[in-house]
Amino acid sequence: MENKKKKLSLFQLIGISIAFYGSVRSVPTLAVVGWQQIFFMIGAAILFAIPISLICAELATGWTEEGGPEVWVKEALGEKCAFITSWLLWVQMFFGMVMVSSTVGILLAYVIGRPDLSQNNIFVFSFIILSYWTVTLLNLKFDMDKIIGTIGSVVGIYIPFVALVALGLWWTFKHGIVNLGPLTWKSAIPSLGSIDKFSIFSGIIFIFTGLEIASVNANNIENPKKNYPISVFLSMGLLIVFNLIAGLTEANTIPTDKIQLSNITQPFAIYFNELGLPWLTNVISAMICIGVLAQLSVWVLGPSKAMIKVAEEGNLPPVFQKRTKHGVPITFVLIQAIVVSFVAILYVVIPNVNSSFFMILILTNILYCIVYLFIVLSAIVLKYKRPDVVRAFTISGGKLGMWIAVSLSLIGIAITIIVSLIPPANTKSGIYIAVQVIGTAVCVISPIIIFKLRKPSWKKVNQKKF
Repeated sequence: MENKKKKLSLFQLIGISIAFYGSVRSVPTLAVVGWQQIFFMIGAAILFAIPISLICAELATGWTEEGGPEVWVKEALGEKCAFITSWLLWVQMFFGMVMVSSTVGILLAYVIGRPDLSQNNIFVFSFIILSYWTVTLLNLKFDMDKIIGTIGSVVGIYIPFVALVALGLWWTFKHGIVNLGPLTWKSAIPSLGSIDKFSIFSGIIFIFTGLEIASVNANNIENPKKNYPISVFLSMGLLIVFNLIAGLTEANTIPTDKIQLSNITQPFAIYFNELGLPWLTNVISAMICIGVLAQLSVWVLGPSKAMIKVAEEGNLPPVFQKRTKHGVPITFVLIQAIVVSFVAILYVVIPNVNSSFFMILILTNILYCIVYLFIVLSAIVLKYKRPDVVRAFTISGGKLGMWIAVSLSLIGIAITIIVSLIPPANTKSGIYIAVQVIGTAVCVISPIIIFKLRKPSWKKVNQKKF
């Protein structure tokens, strides 16, 4: 008798979902708004994370072939929109990878016992270049995911996150409310008088990006109609609770104007110093650094593997179809490294590491929001255009349920893009807006031009290996 692949249980899916989103990377972004992070996190869940998770699950269980968003958008909106979607998923990673790479130098500054270097823009810039090119070259020769993938995730992501939550609770129970202040309506709800704080909402949305990847698990769960929505609500609830504990305790430990957005080691240093174990800051920094390098290894190949399929369909010149003998898309990988190097120059042009980090974070988020706009529109179109396609999971309420999910998502996406254009305090507004507007325009217009110029001869004939 043939063995069937075992389905995931509800408990397993909740565990996978929490592991997928759990990270210390976004905690400083939460901490900087104090009690208001509760308002922003709940808003992000209701207007973004939950409805888009449900939408992506219905699409993923209806169109199960590899490709995800590109397949859904192509089916609903056509080949041009599908190409733009794939392109944006690729180029937004340039900015995301710069942001993640920037933490390498900061972490190493603590590893070597020189925390002052964590806010030195030249030091941070140097390690963005060094770390990203090192990971790129290693990926061209070895299967880095097998080498450091699982170990890197456990050592560098999950253990530090649990430690941050536990230490934050310990510090708060010991000292009480120090920097956070009392919880009141005024302290919890942002006012229009401090509208610059609304830009933080976009940074908080970034915690939930990648929902379209996690939704593929809906194809492999017991009783998806019942269990998938339960897992979404429970995992999102737990994720919100853990992030809020970490964010609130950090906000209580460090004054708002002293929080370093790109420095995820900052609260650890305070906690371990108080415990009389300052050397553990070096250890935890090294652990998180391993996690960052593991993430970079996955990101170096992930988007490029998706894009090479787009190239082989004839949407890009043949040079983009080249692979190494290991199947690595060499042209895409090298272009990524070159563009990441240029984007990293922002850390030289803008000496304030906090400002550079936040600008790149927000630009990444705007591009991702455009992708989600295509996905959400595709979901409602396919609800009417392809009712014949069987979905293992469907949003409750039929077309009305889909319209509710789509409406909430569109409101969340619109709010995120609008607040992304509001310069935060202590940032040069002209440079900030220019980076967001020009960066977004270039990234969106370039695939439209490329699609217009494509030629039939670009379609793949034979795959060439090097």
